[in-house]
Amino acid sequence: MKINYLYAPFTRIAGLKSLLIGLIGLFITAYLAFLTGTHLNGLLNLDFAKDADFVFYLLENLINWVSISVFLFLSGLLLSKSRIRIIDIFGTSVLSRLPLIIAPLIRSFPFLQSFVFQSWKMYLIIVFYLVSVIWTIILLFNGFRISCNLKNERLIISFIISILFSEIVTRMVIYLLIFKT
Repeated sequence: MKINYLYAPFTRIAGLKSLLIGLIGLFITAYLAFLTGTHLNGLLNLDFAKDADFVFYLLENLINWVSISVFLFLSGLLLSKSRIRIIDIFGTSVLSRLPLIIAPLIRSFPFLQSFVFQSWKMYLIIVFYLVSVIWTIILLFNGFRISCNLKNERLIISFIISILFSEIVTRMVIYLLIFKT
């Protein structure tokens, strides 16, 4: 495996293939998150609590994925001169989320299943989570760049705005789900 696949697999994996692989990863991540009580309620947010059914953990992941995909797709439609395929945006976005499996996977180790607030165990999990978020953002950025054929300021600004709006929408929707049930 070339090192390039670690940060830009989208030159070979795109469309339906990336969508299917990414969805399998999303379901596995949601299941591990459920087992370990690791809430991934937004790309930039991590919480710990075994307080919900599997469906809620799955919804957190699905809502965040759909939200970022919609904003990236709209940005691509508005700013790119190329033809944008929705399956490429949604496929690369969900495949980009694969590194987020790291935090719930690390939490599945018995010595990390419970910890005291502000302990070395908590900080260890957060370090692994930060690595996975950075890796996810790099993958998401490269997938967006390739799928929309954007460059320079248009690429960077639209990507940042898409992530920010996605985070806001994700948290609002999850908040509404929590207080609706």
